[in-house]
Amino acid sequence: MKNAVKRRKIDYIWHFTKIENLDSILQNGLIPRATLEANNANMEFNDLYRLDGHTDASCLSIGHPNYKMFYRLRMEDREQEWAVVAVKRKALWRKDCAFCYENAASNEVTSIPLLNRKGVPAFERLFIPTEGKPDRATLGLPDNCPTNPQAEVLVFGVIEPNYISGAILPNKERENEYKAKYPNYEFLYHRAFYSARLDYQYW
Repeated sequence: MKNAVKRRKIDYIWHFTKIENLDSILQNGLIPRATLEANNANMEFNDLYRLDGHTDASCLSIGHPNYKMFYRLRMEDREQEWAVVAVKRKALWRKDCAFCYENAASNEVTSIPLLNRKGVPAFERLFIPTEGKPDRATLGLPDNCPTNPQAEVLVFGVIEPNYISGAILPNKERENEYKAKYPNYEFLYHRAFYSARLDYQYW
């Protein structure tokens, strides 16, 4: 897995979250919803239902956040601020991961046994062409970007703080605020992470 990830030049995997959760994530890591609920933690969840059925895992994206879901959530409450947490690529080979070539809650993905969504073959499936869509060259996708923009990685268990590099933030004010609070992390305002992927018209 390590070689497969490095060959595709993947540096980070991404998790978007409400800004109110960021301090806890930086201090305690990314903790699965099931654990948070069991401990009655005060967290703001993105998805009320988690139809993928794996509340014991956190949902992350490779290459670019799942902009379809991210856009919908941002439009539901335009006053809400969001952060996109950067998790180091080593999580892909050191953590228990399941790879979903499209949305983890889709019928096609949930029908695949969890064991068959793990390992290098499942990882490589993220990057094969999608039937009925243009090839990857036409889509303009780099090697480190899954074909389907809603492809997800389920990471089981806690992703400890040492796996987290920092976060992409929604404006320069937030960037400066978090740089001052957490000098050991990296923070950046980058508008592209709050926008659609460049091949959005095909999806």
